[in-house]
Amino acid sequence: MLLADDEAGRFLWAVMKRVLLYSAQQVGVIASDIVSIDQAMKWGFNWEMGPFETWDAIGVTSSVARMRAEGETIPAFVDDMLRIGRSFYGSSEASKAVYFAGHAFAEIPVNERHINLRSKKAQAKIVAGNKGASLIDIGDNVLCLDFHSPKQAIGSDVVAMMMRAADEVERNYEGLVIGASADPNFCVGANLMMVLMAAQDEEWDEVELAVRQFQNATMRLKYMKRPVVAAPYGLTLGGGAELCFPATSVQAAAETYMGLVETGVGLLPGGGGNKEMLLRMMAKKPDGTDIPAMPFVQQAFEQIALAKVSTSARDAMALGYLRRQDGISVSRDVQLFDAKQKVLDLARTFVPAEPRGVPVVGENGAGLLKIGVYGMRLSGYISEHDEVVVKAVIRVLTGGQVASGTVVSEQYLLDLEREAFLSLCGERKTQARMAHTLKTGKPLRN
Repeated sequence: MLLADDEAGRFLWAVMKRVLLYSAQQVGVIASDIVSIDQAMKWGFNWEMGPFETWDAIGVTSSVARMRAEGETIPAFVDDMLRIGRSFYGSSEASKAVYFAGHAFAEIPVNERHINLRSKKAQAKIVAGNKGASLIDIGDNVLCLDFHSPKQAIGSDVVAMMMRAADEVERNYEGLVIGASADPNFCVGANLMMVLMAAQDEEWDEVELAVRQFQNATMRLKYMKRPVVAAPYGLTLGGGAELCFPATSVQAAAETYMGLVETGVGLLPGGGGNKEMLLRMMAKKPDGTDIPAMPFVQQAFEQIALAKVSTSARDAMALGYLRRQDGISVSRDVQLFDAKQKVLDLARTFVPAEPRGVPVVGENGAGLLKIGVYGMRLSGYISEHDEVVVKAVIRVLTGGQVASGTVVSEQYLLDLEREAFLSLCGERKTQARMAHTLKTGKPLRN
């Protein structure tokens, strides 16, 4: 865009040129080095890249040549740097170096609380990996499951590495951190393209297997013999939220936008999200009281049916996606460190979770929820296909065709969830929603 020979390009260049030159003029004046200026702009003003990082990305040699041709005065240290054929930052990801006036490079001071997964990879800390995820030793006998699939979408490769992580940690490590090295989002959910293609080709066995494997992987993490701490940030949607739910604890970034958004594409959560949302809401019901369960089931239903997404980690706690024992890191730079410390703290007295029965409200409760849905349909608040989708959610959350108060297993609810997911995949309007979202990035109300 900066190189575009049009009104927008010329405007952007005029603004950016002044920012870069001013920043360079301040080296040795307001700060002794360029790292301090870059960090000030990122930490204080939420820039994704500091001015000197941006300058490197633009291309220092070509941009300086253009500035000089336009009559600009170039700071001496920039000229000196170019004379020896270098840029502001070194190329090594393992130990990034920064140029100082005086014709020398020095390593950037390392924050001991900052865990850089890219640096760990460069230092040969990868224990195992595939195209979708890697297991990285982040020190203190803690392993990190790092996602690096496109948009951190969950596919078979990520699921396989989830299972591998559980086995590896139980054998050799104190615990597991679930994180990601990519920016700006943790995970956008399942690989929707894969689901759509399989549904269009009527490869139902393939879809069923994929959903079953993801459910098995989340259950494996939930009942591991070592603690698991998830470290979500940015968009944590659908399957991304379902990755966090089975964790022993969560250490979320302050800016975490979490939600179960599957109804927007005509589906419902397929990796245990319905079950876990129900369990979290039911946990609010005091033991040994006569308080009816229905209001708590209603809350779980609304979260899923309305595809509510938190506006922050604090809001995610209010919505029930995070629990009171979960933590929040204001700075992303130290989030993985905080998550690792939580793993180590939990490991000292860790007792693995045990499966427990889930009391459901059954067909009576389902009838009450369906009355509300029917009213929303008549009032035009939801479409005919919305009604189909949310009725599938109701069936899972209420336990199907059982009496109120029946205690069912988690696996029973997962089976209902998987059955409903497959059924919705076969709906043409659901397939149309998935295709529209993949093409436009927006939901389709059909």
